[in-house]
Amino acid sequence: MLLPFLVKAQHPLSPTDAFIITGKVKTEKTITLQHLKQYKVAELRNINTSCSPKKEERIKKVKAVLLKHILDSVIFQYEKPRMLNQFYFMFVASDGYKLLYSYNEIFNTETGNNLYIVIQMDGKPIEEMENRILLLTTKDIRSGSRNMKGLTEIVVGKVD
Repeated sequence: MLLPFLVKAQHPLSPTDAFIITGKVKTEKTITLQHLKQYKVAELRNINTSCSPKKEERIKKVKAVLLKHILDSVIFQYEKPRMLNQFYFMFVASDGYKLLYSYNEIFNTETGNNLYIVIQMDGKPIEEMENRILLLTTKDIRSGSRNMKGLTEIVVGKVD
C-alpha cells in the first residue's frame, strides 16, 4: 500500500507563468513572463541550474534578470531605513517548497549580485522552459541548494 505515496512523491513540479510579490509592500505586484522581458538581461555561461545539491544540470548559456532589479520596482513598508535590516524574503514554489533570504543578503552582499530569474536557457525562451519560473543563484558554495523551480510568490516579511 506504499505505492500510491511513491507515485505522488514523483509528481513533476508545475511550471509557473507569473509570481506575486506580497507582504510588507505598499502595493502587491504580479510579475508575468512578459514583465520579466522588460528588465535588463544578463548573459551567464556554464551554469548549474539544478535545484538539488546532489546533482548538477549544467547549461551552457543562460539569460536572466537580476532579482534585485525586480525588487527595486516594489516599495517596502517601513518607517525608518534601518528597519530594512529586519526584512526577509520568502520564496514559494508551486509545490510549496520555500527558501529564505534576508534583505541585507540580497541588497548588501555578493549573493544579491548573483541571484537571478532565468528567462532563457540554451536559446529556449521562458515560455518553453519546463522548469519556469526558475530562481537561480550562481555563487553559493553548494550549487543547487537555493535554486528554485516553479516560483509562485515572494513574501516580504519583517522579523519582530
